Amino acid sequence: MRRNLLALAVLTILLASITIAATKPSAKGGNGWSGAVPISPILQPDPTRGSQLNDVAVNANGLAIAAWDQFVYTGSGSASIGAAVQSGGRWSAPFTISGTTGFSMSPKVAVGGDGTMAVSWIYQNPAGTEKSIQVAVKTPSASAWTTSTLATWTMGGVSLTEFAPVAVDANGNVTAAWDIWNGAIHLVQAATMLKGSAWSAPVTLSGSDDGLYTSLAINARGDAAVVYSYSPYSSYPSGTSARYVFRSGPAGAWSAPLTISETIPSSVGYVQYPQAALDGNGLATVIYSGYGVEAVRQVTSTTWTQPQTVLKGPGTLLSAYTSVDIGVDVNGNAVVAASIFDSTINVDRSSVWVTRGTPDGVWTPEQRITDPTVPVDAYATRVAVSADGALAMVGWIDHYHGAVQVSKLVSGAWSAANTIGKGTAWASFQEVMGLDAGSSTVARAIWKNAKTGVQVMAASYGQ
Repeated sequence: MRRNLLALAVLTILLASITIAATKPSAKGGNGWSGAVPISPILQPDPTRGSQLNDVAVNANGLAIAAWDQFVYTGSGSASIGAAVQSGGRWSAPFTISGTTGFSMSPKVAVGGDGTMAVSWIYQNPAGTEKSIQVAVKTPSASAWTTSTLATWTMGGVSLTEFAPVAVDANGNVTAAWDIWNGAIHLVQAATMLKGSAWSAPVTLSGSDDGLYTSLAINARGDAAVVYSYSPYSSYPSGTSARYVFRSGPAGAWSAPLTISETIPSSVGYVQYPQAALDGNGLATVIYSGYGVEAVRQVTSTTWTQPQTVLKGPGTLLSAYTSVDIGVDVNGNAVVAASIFDSTINVDRSSVWVTRGTPDGVWTPEQRITDPTVPVDAYATRVAVSADGALAMVGWIDHYHGAVQVSKLVSGAWSAANTIGKGTAWASFQEVMGLDAGSSTVARAIWKNAKTGVQVMAASYGQ
C-alpha cells in the first residue's frame, strides 16, 4: 500500500512538472529573451500550405494576447481563431475565441495600457455567400470575452477584404477598421467602442473611393489614423494613391480622405499596402509600396513631406518587397524594415533591409542587416518600437536555417542577429512572425512551427 502511495506521489509530481514546463519558457534564449514555449495545440496546416496567420500584442505590464488561424478538415471543413493570454509571465491554456462553424480567419490583436484586450477576424458563413467583421473584447473587470459583429456583406465581384485591424488606447477605448464590398466598390469603414459603452455604428471613411489594404494606427490618448490604397479598379485611368483619414481623440469625428502619396498611373504600377503609425502628438508616418518602399511624414497637422523611396534594396528589376513593417515612438522617430528578395542569378534569396526616420521626415540610408555573404533567406520581417523609443527591434525568420531571429538597435547600430527560436513553416511558401514591444523592457514574439505539425511558439523579452 505504501509503495502504491509513493508511486502515486511521484507520478503526481512528474505530471505537475510537465504541466509547469508546458507553460513556462524553456532554457533562456539569451540577450534578454526567454526560450521558446508552445502556446497553441498542434494544429492542422493550411490546406494551401499558406501562411496560417497569427498576431501578438503586449502592454507595459507584460499582459499579452496572441491569436492564430486554425483549420478543421472533417465534414465540410471550418476555420476558427485560437488564442492565448500571457499574464504574470505565464501563458494561459489555448482557447478558441471565435465560433467553430463557417470560416473565421486572419486574426489581429491589441491590448491597451489599462488591460483591455481585443481580437478581430474576418468571418465567412458556411455557404460562402456572406462575410462579416467580428471583434471580441475583454475588459480588465470582465470574466469573459464579448464578441460583436460590426458589419456584414454579400460576397461577389472582386471582393478583396483581407484584415480588420483593431487597436486599444491607454484608457481602454477600442477602435476597429476594415473594408467591405458593396457590390461595386470597397468601402473603408471604422467603429469605436468607448470604455463602458457599446460599439458605435460603422462610419464610412472612404467616401466614393474604392479603398483597399486598410491600415489602422492609434496612440495612447486615442488619436486614430486610417490609411488605404485608392484602387484603380473602379476607375482605371485615374491611377492609384495612398489616402489618409484622421480622428482626434477616441470620440472625435473622422476627417475627409486626404491624398498623401503621389498618384501612380495604373499602366506603370500601383500604390499598395499602406501602413500608418502615430506619434504621441497625433502626427503620422505612412509607408507604402510604390517605387520601392516609400514614406511620407506629417510635420504639422496640415503639412506633409514629399514622398520618397526609403527602401529599394539591390535594385534588381525582378526583386520583390515583402513583409514591410513600421514602428514609431511618441516623438515620431520611426523604424521601417522589409524583406527584399534579390533575384540576381546565383543569389535568389531575401535579405532584411532597414531605415530610420526622424520626426522631420529625414531618413537614414538603407542598411542590409542580414549578412549577404552567407545563405540567409529572411522573411516575415517585423518591427517593434517602445513608446519611449528606448527599445527598437527588427525580427525575421531565416527560412534557410530554420531560425527565428531578432536584431536590437544599440547606440544607433543594429546588433548581430540573436536566434530566439527554431522551427519554421516547413513546406510553406510564407513565413509568419509577430513582434511587439510594450515598453523599453517588455517585448513578445510569436511564430509558426510546422516541423511536427503546425504549432504557435512564443518567446518573451524582459518582464
